[in-house]
Amino acid sequence: MNTQQPKRWNILVCGTIQRVGYHHLIQGIARRNHITGCILNLEGYDVRIIAEGIPEDLERFKNDIRIQEYPVFVETLEISKLPHTGEYKYFEIVRGTPDEELAERFDSAIAVLSRMEKKQDTAIDLGKETISLQKETLNEVKGIRYDLDKTLTSEIAEVKEELREIRSALIQAGIMNSARS
Repeated sequence: MNTQQPKRWNILVCGTIQRVGYHHLIQGIARRNHITGCILNLEGYDVRIIAEGIPEDLERFKNDIRIQEYPVFVETLEISKLPHTGEYKYFEIVRGTPDEELAERFDSAIAVLSRMEKKQDTAIDLGKETISLQKETLNEVKGIRYDLDKTLTSEIAEVKEELREIRSALIQAGIMNSARS
């Protein structure tokens, strides 16, 4: 049996997938996986995907369409394997009425904006964490500078005191005169 023979899968996708930008995502996934076919809304909340391609690409496609990232949430996939027809030249989104299409486009835009917002929130959190680490590092550097300054001041005072004592001993021994030089 040649596993490279094209196959056709009829996929019923259930979950939060209508009017959340899922169709647009699936079209991109199909293109990346060399899948032809279509996606269309069914009554209720589900969608049907007709996917044609070689088994390896179909398996990868099946795994990639199991999206569970807000606002999309795929709950289940039901796959029926059918004979390949070759009727599709590319992967298309089967659109509804103009009103349905407009609503779908708005929902797709909302989905994209939601994903952007999530990424922005992640970036903001990362920025806050970075600022927190910078403040912590700055406080550590300030502490080290304070400790170093305190230590050096103390050491210099001790060295000055020892030099005074040495000078005083040299003067008492007559090796050095008391005039400051």
